[in-house]
Amino acid sequence: MNKYIVFYFVWILTGAISCKTVQTESETNNSMIKESATQDKIQQTEHLSSVASPIVYVYKTKADYSHNVPVIMDQSKSRIISYPHPKDLLIGGKLCLPTPLKQAYWLDNKGINPQVAFLKFTYEEYSKLTEAPPMDTLMENILDKNPLLEIHACGRRMDYVHIVEELNQKIEQGKLSSFPTIQREK
Repeated sequence: MNKYIVFYFVWILTGAISCKTVQTESETNNSMIKESATQDKIQQTEHLSSVASPIVYVYKTKADYSHNVPVIMDQSKSRIISYPHPKDLLIGGKLCLPTPLKQAYWLDNKGINPQVAFLKFTYEEYSKLTEAPPMDTLMENILDKNPLLEIHACGRRMDYVHIVEELNQKIEQGKLSSFPTIQREK
């Protein structure tokens, strides 16, 4: 009988130890899973914000087109592939004009790229329209298909705290050339 009692206690003790070990491993696994999920969420958030944050374009043009509506053309410059709706030119009732920077550079606020062209329509005129003009009217009103002297992709907007001051500082220090200069095919 004593043999069975000892065996019973050993069996109970082994069960208790193994349950505790399983519980500890389970808690550790849950903790690792939670930590991994948190890291995944952080990485996904970082990835999404870098994807969602627009590219900062700083550019110079042949003439002052700061009040002319930008459109994006295809490589051959034979058709417009992207243009704003009149309401897209306003944010909080204010026109989304480019921001002047030092040395005749401009900071884009509308979403241009190296394939930009400018229309004869000003922001003010265009923003008062109820809808975008038909494509043939847009094409007839292209002011300049090759307006850029240079354009630089200067990272993402989220990379800046005080974007105008930081870009002006880079311009003054001659560091704008450290950003890629994007050549537009002519």
